[in-house]
Amino acid sequence: MREPRETQRSGDSISPDIYDSRYFRTSCEGFEEFRKSGGRKLGARFRKALSMARIRPGERVLDIGCGRGELVLHAALLGAHATGVDYSEEAVSIANETLAGWPAEVRELSQVRQMNARSLDFDDESFDVAFMSDIVEHLFARELAEALRETRRVLRPGGRLIVHTCPNRLVYEIAHPLYIRHVNRAIQRLAEILQYQSDVIGPNLAVGREYPRSEDERRLHINEQTASGLARLLKACGFVMRKTDHWEPRPSGRPNVELMLLDSVRYLRPASYFWPLNRLFTNHIWIVAER
Repeated sequence: MREPRETQRSGDSISPDIYDSRYFRTSCEGFEEFRKSGGRKLGARFRKALSMARIRPGERVLDIGCGRGELVLHAALLGAHATGVDYSEEAVSIANETLAGWPAEVRELSQVRQMNARSLDFDDESFDVAFMSDIVEHLFARELAEALRETRRVLRPGGRLIVHTCPNRLVYEIAHPLYIRHVNRAIQRLAEILQYQSDVIGPNLAVGREYPRSEDERRLHINEQTASGLARLLKACGFVMRKTDHWEPRPSGRPNVELMLLDSVRYLRPASYFWPLNRLFTNHIWIVAER
């Protein structure tokens, strides 16, 4: 796996100082909805996490790597006793700001604490539900296993763990280099011949062997996953697998016909939203596991 560039490390971990206010407010998934609504409005990924968790009033919910605190807030709004933990001091500060403006009954159901997922300061069997959303790809293999064992320890028997990770490594390592980039190149050449260019079709189409990444992804994604590999690790840490889902958020708003036509060829949409093509052409992996 590619080593992150210019990433500070502390032992076997990325330094929490890397996860600063800039990261959570301008890069981390959901930042646009957060900037507009302060956590009141959730993006598709957070909405799916909540739907898979099926939280019931009175349940105890733990969000590991809670970031800005949106899942903590919305779990509390569902009537759960919600706790978020993050090892980034700035994440905890932002999450507390997210919760501060809500009525007392919501604040009383929610809390955020600075804590390392490898050593959770909670009693055994303390929670009914745990989230690990967009955290596993940021943890080295050994610390991920330690975090999963700790998560299992604090879940009650039958407790549910909802895991999300992106990207699906098969998209980056198989689908893109062997198929998607060649489609992009062919479309790019055709556009040159026809002297056609737009915001969708033009020189920015990814034709290199490596799937395009943001700088934060290059630095921080040090343990990207496949669904089968992550499932094996969960089983090795004592979890029972209940559901695996390969997923891609559907386009929202007014459809861009040009983009739809392009994606029907390079990503085989909409067929690739479904099995078996979704294994190779969707970038989000969801797993529901049980203690």
